Amino acid sequence: MKKLIPFLLLILIGCSKEPINMNEMLVERNGVYYTKDTNQPYSGPVFSLSYDGEFKVQQVILKNGKKDGPYKSYHENGQLKSDETYKDGKRDGPYKSYLKNGQLQEEGTYKDGKKDGSYKSYYENGQLNEEQNHRNGKLDGPYKSYLKNGQLQEEGT
Repeated sequence: MKKLIPFLLLILIGCSKEPINMNEMLVERNGVYYTKDTNQPYSGPVFSLSYDGEFKVQQVILKNGKKDGPYKSYHENGQLKSDETYKDGKRDGPYKSYLKNGQLQEEGTYKDGKKDGSYKSYYENGQLNEEQNHRNGKLDGPYKSYLKNGQLQEEGT
């Protein structure tokens, strides 16, 4: 059943290809993934495995050789490391990153490969570390930083 669910998700998002192992079947040049045997940009779902082949390190859909759609990567212990979205090879949309223990580390939004909107980072203990706003990849507006105990350390614009 576990193997069936990702396949059903691919069907729902309009991709009928079976996922391939990108480490074995593709080669990356300048951010574009090509099939080894045809040297053409690859389109379809892909995954990569850890060096020992025990778990998936990442899974994504490629469109014309570039990441396009939901992207997930994993820590060595199998915990989710990042959950983000790509469009034409660039981060685009909400993203979250996690520590090895599953604790949320960062969350924010990207637009065309640049931070855009609210951004938050967290300490290992779960306390808020920073709050910022970005526009077109640059800090924009109020920001706050906190100590590990949750006390406000600094704020500004």
